[in-house]
Amino acid sequence: MSNDEAVRKAWQTNLDVNLELVRHLTPEMLSAQTPGGGFSVAQHLAHIVASVKYWGMALEKGAFAGLADLYDPDAEEFVAENDREKIETVLKETYECARAAAERHPRGSAELPHADASAFLLHMMVHDAHHRGQVLLALKVSGHPLPAEQALWAPWRE
Repeated sequence: MSNDEAVRKAWQTNLDVNLELVRHLTPEMLSAQTPGGGFSVAQHLAHIVASVKYWGMALEKGAFAGLADLYDPDAEEFVAENDREKIETVLKETYECARAAAERHPRGSAELPHADASAFLLHMMVHDAHHRGQVLLALKVSGHPLPAEQALWAPWRE
């Protein structure tokens, strides 16, 4: 398996873990907030997707232009989508678009500030892991149950 293939396999695993987390959430959990006035769980998820879309547009603008957002980018306040099914759908569509764009442009683009498309995907996976940690913290301090550890870690071990 080449490094690029390994990164794309990890990209799918990362998406699977994100989806496990989203499927665990209830409507009440989506409003749980990171301590200190930070993002809500829904805002973290909207930010995760928006970041992939933002950097993906530097790789291949046209591919990402028609994708849905999980917030209104024109609104003055950052109000995130709270419909779990829509969050899941937009997450899947955005991540599939990023994977496909990375396959079409393995060497990146002049606008992408990453060494290549694999570096872009790796950056997004690290970013996702940071925000998954923030989501888990928001859930924990709000008294909500966390997803089973097996659900979040087993996909990485398989």
